Amino acid sequence: MPAQPQRHLVIATAGHIDHGKTSLVRALTGMETDRLAEEQRRGITIELGFAFLGDRVTIIDVPGHERFIKTMVAGVSTVDLGLFVVAADDGVMPQSREHVAILGLLGVPRLLVVLTKTAGLSKDWVDLVEEDVRNALPPVYQDAAFFRCDSINREGIEELRAAILKFSEDLPPRYDSGVFRLPVDRAFSLKGHGTVVTGTILGGCVRDGDQLVIMPQDQEVRVRGLQSHGLNRNELYVGDRAALNVIGADVAEIRRGDWLCEKGIFQPTDLLDVEIQSLPDASPLKNRDRVHLHLGTSEVIGRVILLGVDGMAPGETALAQLVLESKILATRHDRFVIRRYSPLETLGGGRVLDPLPARKRRHDPETLAALDNLATAKDDESALFLRIQSTGTTGLSLSTARGFLGAPSDRLEQLISRLSEGKMIIQIGSSESGRLLILQAFEHVRGSVLAAVAGYHRQHPQLLGIKPAALGSALGKDFFLAVIERAVAELLESDLLLEKGYLRSRSHAIQLDTSTDDLSRRIEALLVTAEFNPPSLDVLRKELNLSEPELSRVLSIMTQQGRVVRMADGTPWALRRAEEAWTIIFRELSSGEAKSMAQLREALNCPRRIAVHLMEYFDGLGLTQRQEDFRLPGVNFREDFSSSPQTGGS
Repeated sequence: MPAQPQRHLVIATAGHIDHGKTSLVRALTGMETDRLAEEQRRGITIELGFAFLGDRVTIIDVPGHERFIKTMVAGVSTVDLGLFVVAADDGVMPQSREHVAILGLLGVPRLLVVLTKTAGLSKDWVDLVEEDVRNALPPVYQDAAFFRCDSINREGIEELRAAILKFSEDLPPRYDSGVFRLPVDRAFSLKGHGTVVTGTILGGCVRDGDQLVIMPQDQEVRVRGLQSHGLNRNELYVGDRAALNVIGADVAEIRRGDWLCEKGIFQPTDLLDVEIQSLPDASPLKNRDRVHLHLGTSEVIGRVILLGVDGMAPGETALAQLVLESKILATRHDRFVIRRYSPLETLGGGRVLDPLPARKRRHDPETLAALDNLATAKDDESALFLRIQSTGTTGLSLSTARGFLGAPSDRLEQLISRLSEGKMIIQIGSSESGRLLILQAFEHVRGSVLAAVAGYHRQHPQLLGIKPAALGSALGKDFFLAVIERAVAELLESDLLLEKGYLRSRSHAIQLDTSTDDLSRRIEALLVTAEFNPPSLDVLRKELNLSEPELSRVLSIMTQQGRVVRMADGTPWALRRAEEAWTIIFRELSSGEAKSMAQLREALNCPRRIAVHLMEYFDGLGLTQRQEDFRLPGVNFREDFSSSPQTGGS
């Protein structure tokens, strides 16, 4: 079995301006990371620079000046190891503390501390600086190893290089969601090749020829070339430093902060559920404070909506929603940093709990408990169940579930299958609009449908039941239509009946008040006497001295009772007369021979107008079918007219 490729290590430098980060990288790799003429002229790093140590180590040299902290955040969001650089002749500076705090907030797991510019300094002095640096480190980095180096005389450089290479050999496997995504840190045009984007792969793999999308603008592109560490590659994997030559987008359409992703998984969002940790020395954070959010290589402005509290003191942790002023891409567990809108100050950071949430009430106990449970979910299966549970009776769409997990379709199907087999959730539909509900929520929907039907019977005892389409309005906005339809389908096997297009409980019988019952009997008598030439609605209304709405109400009741059927023009027929007419037509067509309209009218012995309306009614029931001016037996052709579907008419 061939050996697996060594895991790619990504390192980021951090530290105050002019403390020797770029010189240290040059001494380690022999590469110049200051790419811009302005950088080389001023001797400071303005944009991200990249250098390579061997085949599997990338060092990102990030800016050190306070003005460029947003660039520094973009650089460290994908790294495995931080190089915290402090000049021994200068010591810890305010930006030094801010940079190392950001490393911790973004979840950089390990740190090496490098004291630079040690040449000519006494050991006692460097010892004092080291002690000062140790006191400045966040608790998560208290076990950081220290190195003393000088980039000019190369003191300690080889020891540091060896430690980095040793670290790269002992790396645990990087978590891989299985879905390709890459935060874009650079986009440029290369003569003869076109658009090139660069970044570090956070998940999945990419191959030459893959179809991808630029997010959040959802623009499709195709990969036509890959490089890593300056070498052409056929495929690249999670953690690899990547340069992708893409076609389908001009360089002006792509900027740092965009994402290059697999199609059909992620959704742009301007709302995030998050857990925030404020820095110990930050100023207090209040509800609705405006902030800069740094996530991946994105920087967007938004407001912090604190949940359950009105403010955060330094060093505290809280749940919140971030309401953003522009859309970004995020997945669960992504790390971020927030800085005050003005004046710029790093307030804290944290992790994304839900990249596609609904708006939340700030002090609702159930909302807070659900989000707190999501924050402590031990795995994707638990998190998915909790996310479905939070949707109540509306359910979670499959597309939102996929975006919430940032997982491939087969992984989502596996999780859904396990939860379904465990009788924890139910899946309704399989398309992108399909829904997932926890079983208790679906049982609540079933109960609500039964209650709505029973309530309709109490309110309208004279009617057969409620139209299925009216259930959505009866139940309200908390019930999704597809979920209602699934509940009705199951209840039709036990508690409900669908009769003449109306839903009713099996025990319901139409109950008429005395006046309505008397009026219906008078109408039925007039229709029965009419044989095959029933009176029109106008004639009925005048004969009975009824208003149009009152006649329509009673005819609707009689139709639901099955005593009356309605022709295509609305003319009512007594059911008995319609059955007699069908007996004649059935006899005429039983041989299978087509009969003309004239032949059928003659058999019925009625005016042609009446015969036409009657045959159109039989066509609608599928008892007959029309071919030009002829009729043949239809798909529901049978002798028993009363067993035909929808004999109650429309």
